[in-house]
Amino acid sequence: MTWAIIADSSCNLRDYTPAAPDCTYAFAPLTLHVGGEEYPDDSDLDVSKLNERVHSEATASSSACPSAGEWADLFRLADNVIVVTLSSNLSGSYDSAQMGRNLVMDEYAREHGGQIMGKNIYILDSRAAGAKLEVMVRLIDRYLMKHSDATFDEVVSYAKKLESNSQVQFSLRSFDNLVKNGRMPKLVGALASGLSIRMLGTASEQGTIKVIAPTRGDKKTMKKILDVMRSDGYRGGLAYIDHVDNVEGAEELGRAIASEWPQAEVEILPCRGLCSYYAEESGLIIGYEWNGLS
Repeated sequence: MTWAIIADSSCNLRDYTPAAPDCTYAFAPLTLHVGGEEYPDDSDLDVSKLNERVHSEATASSSACPSAGEWADLFRLADNVIVVTLSSNLSGSYDSAQMGRNLVMDEYAREHGGQIMGKNIYILDSRAAGAKLEVMVRLIDRYLMKHSDATFDEVVSYAKKLESNSQVQFSLRSFDNLVKNGRMPKLVGALASGLSIRMLGTASEQGTIKVIAPTRGDKKTMKKILDVMRSDGYRGGLAYIDHVDNVEGAEELGRAIASEWPQAEVEILPCRGLCSYYAEESGLIIGYEWNGLS
């Protein structure tokens, strides 16, 4: 049996090769609409040029989820497919993936005399974006590598536990695109922008954006991020730090995490199109497992 781990492009992993045998990773690109042009968030996207265009464009911009057909193409890659999507309360990506699943399962049943044995697709709502999805993809891959004889139901059970035992934080300096696209209340965005502070946030239980606190200054911001990680129950497992043209800030945070938890495994990635669009210049997105499931 072959496996595939599929995400949408809110996950910033691109050239990722799973360690598990007979396993494929792929992602479905969302599309950004800026100034009347479409920018698929695929591996060919020039993120720097996109960010420049977004910054200079006066007209409204937006994002669109992958189509059901795009999802369906990826679901045909393997016998067993585990899918992790952007929060269903932030995007239609999850619902579109479900429609893609229905297309593929109906197609499979027609081709196999009404039987669906041998084809499995499970779609998991991450209730988050960015770095949390990267943590989930990596740890699902590790689970498959360590448990090569696992059943599909066992992998799904692990993935569900992983989703419930991982979290995301974001530290943003600009909130324009979140506010314009209805992802953040106008009052919160205006307050943060007016005071020239960073806003620290996380994902709510429903997968919406939840503001934790305003922070001023890098040291106070780093301390608050670590405090929240500790409060969440982080014990030094896998953590991803995604950044928008902020390598220095990401590396500083990575060092702080490693100093606090020497056993931590910290990975740093640049944000791709979708996350760059919403996190904006110097933004940080931090994802981590907090219950040591790896």
